[in-house]
Amino acid sequence: MTCLAELHAHSRFSDGRPTPEEIVVRAAQLGLAAVAISDHNTFRGSADGIRALRDLELEINVVPADEVRTSRGDVLVICPSLPEEDPRPGIEPPELADWARERGCVTVAAHPFQPGRKSVGLYLLRHPEDFDAVEVWNPRGLPFMNLPAERFARSRGMPMTSGSDAHVLSELGEAPTKVLTGDCSPEGVAGGILKGLTRPTRGLMSMAAVKDALAWSVARRLGRA
Repeated sequence: MTCLAELHAHSRFSDGRPTPEEIVVRAAQLGLAAVAISDHNTFRGSADGIRALRDLELEINVVPADEVRTSRGDVLVICPSLPEEDPRPGIEPPELADWARERGCVTVAAHPFQPGRKSVGLYLLRHPEDFDAVEVWNPRGLPFMNLPAERFARSRGMPMTSGSDAHVLSELGEAPTKVLTGDCSPEGVAGGILKGLTRPTRGLMSMAAVKDALAWSVARRLGRA
């Protein structure tokens, strides 16, 4: 059994355009089994998404997540339940790893070797033990930019994930992760990653998604968001 989980998406609680409710509704429309709302340095998007899920009674799971900006770059933290606090921005990766493990969460090196992004690539090469998994496919970079991450993860036998890194709704679900256990509850997703029972998919950004993402980026930079 396999289910599909979107493990990397941003809402209005950080630098995304959609609300958490819009993300949850769209993910359900796409037929995804789970969606992780992974705003930067906060679980507030996840909390709001969980509330929306309860109100709307949709057939989908919302997985608590946070893309933490560590001292070395971005790390996805994916949890079986909503933590009572957020990790500190600028935290050192070993400290974040301890924080996550104490709460049953997993740490995933986000887009680790994509140039021009705040990534943990160089640190990951030297300290793979500080991460539970590697995001090996992120459509926001050119396709070849993902290859070093997959080669590294395979060489180390590390679990692999993929995620759209959606900042606009048209990006959502472009590269979901396959959870091989078929359990896409928050507990099942976190446990599946930790056990290596996940497989990445390798979707690309559609032209509509590229257009929407560029328009949103320009609007944010001009203060019109």
